[in-house]
Amino acid sequence: MSNHLNVDLKVCGITTSASITTAAANNIKSLGFASDNLLGPNTCDDGLIKNLIEECDYYKIESVLLSRHQSTLELVKQIDYTKPKIIACSYFFDKSELSLLKKIFKKLKIGISSNPKRFDKNYFQSIASLTNIFYYDLNVYGNDDIKTFSIYDCLDQINFLRKLKKPIYIGGGINHKNAKVVINNARPHGLDVSRSLKDDRNDLCEKKLNKLIQSLSVG
Repeated sequence: MSNHLNVDLKVCGITTSASITTAAANNIKSLGFASDNLLGPNTCDDGLIKNLIEECDYYKIESVLLSRHQSTLELVKQIDYTKPKIIACSYFFDKSELSLLKKIFKKLKIGISSNPKRFDKNYFQSIASLTNIFYYDLNVYGNDDIKTFSIYDCLDQINFLRKLKKPIYIGGGINHKNAKVVINNARPHGLDVSRSLKDDRNDLCEKKLNKLIQSLSVG
C-alpha cells in the first residue's frame, strides 16, 4: 500500500482470516505471520499459518513468514509446508544456509530481521547479495518484557543498512502518532505495523488502519 510519502505498509502478527479480508479490502499488499517458535505476541502454529497464507494467495497478498533460528532442515520443512512468498530469517543464518534456501526455493524472497541489540555489520555485508529485504525492529523481545528503542537511537544502524541498497521495513511500536516521525527521520521503504492496528478480538481493525493512513497523508 502506498501514500503520497511513497512508503509501503506491511501488517504483521496476523492470526485470523477476518484480518486478511480487511487487509484485502484496504489494498494492503503484504502481511506477516509469526511462527510460534518465536518470543512475543500474535504467533501461530504452522497449520494455521499454512491456511492463512493460502487465503493471502487468493487475494494476491504477499505473505511473510517470521521464524526463529533453527536448523536449516527444520526451516526448509517449515517453508515447504507453509509456502510463504517471503521468509524473514533470524540473523543467525549464515551465507551458506541462505544460499541453500535460494537453491531449493527459486522464487522465495529472503528478508533478514534485526534489532538494536543484535546488529552485526560484518554479517549484513556478507549476506547482502542473498537478501531481498531488511526488517528492522525497534522492539527487543525478552522472555517477560518488550523494550522499544527510539528511532533517534537507531538511525546509525538503519543508515548502514541503507548503504546495502535493499528495501528496509521498520517496525516496533509504530502507530498513527509516531509513524510519520519514523518516516521523516529514517526514510524506510516501508513500515511494519502490528498491535496498534488490532481490535480487542486481535483482528485487523479497519478504523485504526484508516487512522494510520490518514496520519501519513497529513501535510
